[in-house]
Amino acid sequence: MTSTSSGRPSRLTPRTRRYLTAAVAFLVLLAGGYGFWLQYPAAKVGRACSGMLPVGEILDLSGKSRLSLFGSGFEADGDSGEVTGPADLTTHCRAGNAQIHIEKATEATTQYGIYTFQRQDDVLPVPLGSGWQGFTAGSAASVLLNCSNWSVRDGSGILAAVSLWDFDNTAGTRLELARAVTKVARNAAEKAGCKTTFGTENGLKSSAAAAETKPAGEASGTCEGLSSTAEVRETAASVAPVEECVLVGDLQLRAEYGPFSDRSTAVQNGKYGGHDTPSGVESSTAWTSATCRGALGVGYYHASPVESSDRSFTSDPLTRQERADLMRFAERSATRHGCAAPTALAS
Repeated sequence: MTSTSSGRPSRLTPRTRRYLTAAVAFLVLLAGGYGFWLQYPAAKVGRACSGMLPVGEILDLSGKSRLSLFGSGFEADGDSGEVTGPADLTTHCRAGNAQIHIEKATEATTQYGIYTFQRQDDVLPVPLGSGWQGFTAGSAASVLLNCSNWSVRDGSGILAAVSLWDFDNTAGTRLELARAVTKVARNAAEKAGCKTTFGTENGLKSSAAAAETKPAGEASGTCEGLSSTAEVRETAASVAPVEECVLVGDLQLRAEYGPFSDRSTAVQNGKYGGHDTPSGVESSTAWTSATCRGALGVGYYHASPVESSDRSFTSDPLTRQERADLMRFAERSATRHGCAAPTALAS
């Protein structure tokens, strides 16, 4: 009932009661609809990894669209807290088909666990290109950003990685993966206040499915100028934080920077890729290194026998030509990344 101007109560008219009933029903429906909306795949992705995921790209990797209404079977981790700077940046989450890691460059610990190219000369990291300091390798991709306003204590930079549970190795999927990891990196930098230079989005292309094998004299990428074997296996040369060249039947050469060289749990026992000296030769590894800037940290360049070989550098030392190839590989990579000249290879 309502009240008249004289203070006496009056009854609600039937029309007014209908309006009030409809309004209450609408509010109840709206509240329930909002709760249902939170279960949509797009909403789940938007909440995961502290809101740093690009919703459309992550949904694409799982075969979902922004308009997908059913979240049954689509899992995504919840919000892990607000990101306001480097101190609260690190987060790991799963969203649909993708596992995502976002970390400070100097504290990254997970990247080696999601790649398949270690000690395999048929799965090499392929650079993203388009100005991005990143690469794809099998079903995973990474981007390393240097943050010019962050000290080493702040983390120097950001490592963003995306890996897929189910991977359909097609040009379309590889392009979707590249787009996803670059946008994760961009979102993380913007959230954490990292001043950096991004690559271009429009210039991204689908990376090659694998490295190319060719005569050494025709190499124009990571193996350019190397001559100790007749054939090489290479990718395009770029500013990827991991680069490789295979001297077919002989040596596997690799360049690693930042969290892939001096901070990874795989090599945490020494500053130079797990070693205490800037260059040297052991039974299965010959290495040199260079000082780089920002998130690139230490450039670590090394040669090891190819996977199928039982060669030991102790009993079968590197030839003069092989040593020259390792140094040439290191010098070219260091120059691309703006690093100092690599240390001369020790005996």
